[in-house]
Amino acid sequence: MKKLFYYELRRVLFCWMFPSMLVVNGLYAWYVLTTDLIRGVAYTAPFSVWSCCAYLGKTMPVASVTVLLVLSGYYSKKQKQVEILTSAAPVTGAQHLFVRSAVLTVCFILVSAVIMAVAVFFYSSFFQFYDYAGYVLPGLLLLLPCFFAVLGAGHLLAGVHPGLCYVLMGICFVVGLSAPDGVWDLFGAGYFAAYPMTLAPGAGGEPEYRMQAEWAAVRVLYLVIGILMLVWKGRGMKRKMTKA
Repeated sequence: MKKLFYYELRRVLFCWMFPSMLVVNGLYAWYVLTTDLIRGVAYTAPFSVWSCCAYLGKTMPVASVTVLLVLSGYYSKKQKQVEILTSAAPVTGAQHLFVRSAVLTVCFILVSAVIMAVAVFFYSSFFQFYDYAGYVLPGLLLLLPCFFAVLGAGHLLAGVHPGLCYVLMGICFVVGLSAPDGVWDLFGAGYFAAYPMTLAPGAGGEPEYRMQAEWAAVRVLYLVIGILMLVWKGRGMKRKMTKA
């Protein structure tokens, strides 16, 4: 299974599409920072936790589409030809799903690393800001549920029909552009731009960051739902193999 993972990973990383999408994500991240987040959100500093999480939320739709583009290749007609080679590997369908999901996880980590590297360069160059210790937990609670929810939904929908994966890409863009401001906002941009407005300003003139319990609970819920969709997909592949 390890050999299959490395094979699938090399096939994705050295394909023209993924490196191109890394560049697109980096350019889009820079655009968001220099045209929108440079002013901060909800009257907070551009480098506040509020603004930084809003920035991540604005970049997540494009990052999610990148993951879905790679995922769609696993359900394409061309992939069926490749599976003639990989089917000789002694792995079950569920294990193959795990390998592909692991490859997509690496892809998402690389995309997120580009997005965060652009932010670090921006904050250090424009504001000489370097203290990110308080950003780790909010960032993880923002990124991980997004990824697993999109990954699980992508596998389920593409398994029904490959075209549904592209429908999901469109939904990601629509949700990202609409940016709902409640705790159910999957990508988080709307939430982090609106919730600070409901808090009283602190000593520095802006609301101090505090994690809303409802938001954290919803993030965990999205994460669990995404994992359950993957488990459901894996069980479905096991049943198909049993019937065969």
